[in-house]
Amino acid sequence: MFTNQYLGLQNMRLVLLLRPFYVLKSVYYNVKIMKTLPYIVFCFLMLCALSSSINSYRRTEYMIAQDVNQALEQVLAKMPDNVVTTDTIRCYRNCLTIAELKDTAGIAMRTVRRDGRLETKLVAEANCGFATTFMLSDQKASGSLLMVGMLWLLGSLWYVKRKKPELIAQGLSYGGIVLNNDMFMTQSGEQIHLTPMQHSLLEMFMTADTHTLSKQEICDRLWPKKPDANDTLYTLIRRIKPIIEAHSTLKIEADRGKSYSLKIK
Repeated sequence: MFTNQYLGLQNMRLVLLLRPFYVLKSVYYNVKIMKTLPYIVFCFLMLCALSSSINSYRRTEYMIAQDVNQALEQVLAKMPDNVVTTDTIRCYRNCLTIAELKDTAGIAMRTVRRDGRLETKLVAEANCGFATTFMLSDQKASGSLLMVGMLWLLGSLWYVKRKKPELIAQGLSYGGIVLNNDMFMTQSGEQIHLTPMQHSLLEMFMTADTHTLSKQEICDRLWPKKPDANDTLYTLIRRIKPIIEAHSTLKIEADRGKSYSLKIK
């Protein structure tokens, strides 16, 4: 019984120890999902719209082929001679049910091989291009999906931009460092102790979209009243580098003295 109680206490300690890690990991994945979900849904809607458009276009092509073929069959029933005249074309076009084809459809004579012999065959031709076929096809479904996709993308981007401060406050993770409730922690739940200036600089790196900051941007934010803060910035970067590298898989790289980037090693 004593052994069971001891094991229970050990398990409870382990759960309490790992709890910050799982909470931060959950927050991290929630933030990632919020950023990628709009694009995933938008791509899905665009694929559905494209699939619907192609399907409708192919159905229209089949419908056009069926219409010209049935018109040719009616003409051959009335005029059995394999001679195409003006009256033949007029009768053929009158038998068409699709009005847009009456000005372009025609009859061609093709030579085909049948049972080893060459024969002349009348073939119905719609003579309509891509634009005509597309205009005849029913694109309402694809157009609706396209409109929904565009509205979804614009609305989602607006929502994410509006909620970005809230998402950052909930927790933002990059390279093993987590910013949560204005405090930097490792993914194991260990707090990273920083000076106020180091904290502000690391927060700027974490919240930047590309994790890259220009020297001017840093100086204007941290020392707005100081005319020349290059030496102060250099000292701050030199002191925060080992702290970041010791608690994460990140490093700070300088770009020709113009900017600094927080990158994964």
